[in-house]
This record gives sequence, structure tokens and C-alpha cells, in this order.
Amino acid sequence: MVRHLPSTVLCAAILATPLAAQRPRLALDASVGATSGAQRAAVSTWYAIVRRTGHWDLGVGARLSAYAGAPSGYTNRGTVQGSLTSTLTIDPAIYALNGAVFGELSLIPSVAVGANLDILGLATGPTRAVGSLRAKPQAGSYFRYGSGDHGALNSEFFLSLRVAESVQLRAGMSHYVTDYSVSASGTLGAPSTRYQKFQTVPFVAVRWRL
Repeated sequence: MVRHLPSTVLCAAILATPLAAQRPRLALDASVGATSGAQRAAVSTWYAIVRRTGHWDLGVGARLSAYAGAPSGYTNRGTVQGSLTSTLTIDPAIYALNGAVFGELSLIPSVAVGANLDILGLATGPTRAVGSLRAKPQAGSYFRYGSGDHGALNSEFFLSLRVAESVQLRAGMSHYVTDYSVSASGTLGAPSTRYQKFQTVPFVAVRWRL
């Protein structure tokens, strides 16, 4: 009987643990957001590394995003010269895969606020012709804050509601940046200049805890 004591104690400890503490650390998420001139959709996975049950979670994630919208003005973040004007109208279509971090704070049972932020990744998408210029999504994405951001990055600020033990609904604002490298069309080795656009759209999401 003594040799069964450790397993008996373990089972008792699991049964005594609050249900919230047993909630899985891994979650999958799908979100969409739009305004009249901008759209974003994403699927992501999140893993809670540090958790204080019933209070807050901190962790990391990976997010696959798609950005589109009406043609809009992008700001030149490089040298303004010749045909590379201070602003350029580009019809955006960009896909990005990024590593991210997140934090979530419980307000009351089943209700929490949180935020997440893309840190590093890759972006791609079709090349756009803008007059005599060629605009291609910047391939490397990394967070440097404000106009120093490169590539395609997303951040979310949200309120979440747990509607079932494994399901959360989220809603909030998505703030994202997209960058294009612009150069003269048909000019071999032509220097490129980075054009950037920030946009903010409301979004809704569903999260499943695994």
C-alpha cells in the first residue's frame, strides 16, 4: 500500500486543483477586422509561459495574417528624390507570418483585457505597378516602434469573454503596419525606398483552448 502512496497523493492534488488552474496553456485563434478601406484576417496560436491563475497570463505566439484594402497613401521613409515622392498610392495585398508576444489580465471571472504584438517574421505578396514604379512588399519584418517598424506587423488591444470552458470571444482594435520597397520599373539594380502605412481597424475573434 505504501508504494501506491505517491500516485494517490498526485491524484488528490489534481482533483483539489481549481478548474481554472487546469485550463490548457495552448490556444488557437481566428480573427477578422475591417473598415471601409482596410481589411485584415489572421489565424494564430498562443502559448502561456507564465501564468497566475485567475489573474494574468504572459506568453508567446505565431500569427499568419493577410492585409488588403482600398488603394491608399504610403509615406516615404527613405530619400525623397525624382519619382520617389513623399507619398505614393498603393493597392495593398500582403501576407505575413510573425512570432509574437501577449499578455492578458483577468478583470472578473470570464472577462479579461489583453494585448499582443508581432515581433519578428516574414512578409510577401504581389508586386504592384505604380506608374513607372514597382512596389513590392518588404520581406523582412521586425518591430522597432513607430516609423522604425519594418515589414508587416500587427498588434491587438482587446476585451475577451469566456463563453465556454474552452472558448473565448474577443473584440477590440487591431493596429498594423505594412511596408513596400519601391523602385523604378525595368531598371536593373535600381535603389529602392521604403514606403510605410499604419492602419487601425476594429476586429472580432474566436479562441479555442486545446
